[in-house]
Amino acid sequence: MIPHHCNKWARNLMRACMGAGLLMGAVPPRAHAAPATQSVWCSITEANSRRLFISDPSHLPTTSRMTVFSYSGRFARTVNMRYGLHYVLVGNYCLAFPTPRRAAIAHADMIAHLADQNFQIVTVGIF
Repeated sequence: MIPHHCNKWARNLMRACMGAGLLMGAVPPRAHAAPATQSVWCSITEANSRRLFISDPSHLPTTSRMTVFSYSGRFARTVNMRYGLHYVLVGNYCLAFPTPRRAAIAHADMIAHLADQNFQIVTVGIF
């Protein structure tokens, strides 16, 4: 036989556990947030030769401005080396978008706009 004071203690413990269980059940489980990402593409317009150097939209794993800025420098370095140009490496040549769809629309609009002005579109591959 369990002493009376132990029985009261067990009932209080059971009530506390049940209360905590109900409380935990009321709180929805934390959904794992998808990591922040962004879509980026870069371009340099050379008005003298009427050329547009443009990259395809790329998916970057972070939304940091430094990441986009670094990507911009890589793009300028690639254009300089491949085409013998001299653009500064610290320029802002890339545009970042929250979704791949928005990036693709802006990318297509830029190409269409400059193609209408008789610019030669030069797609820069991997850089």
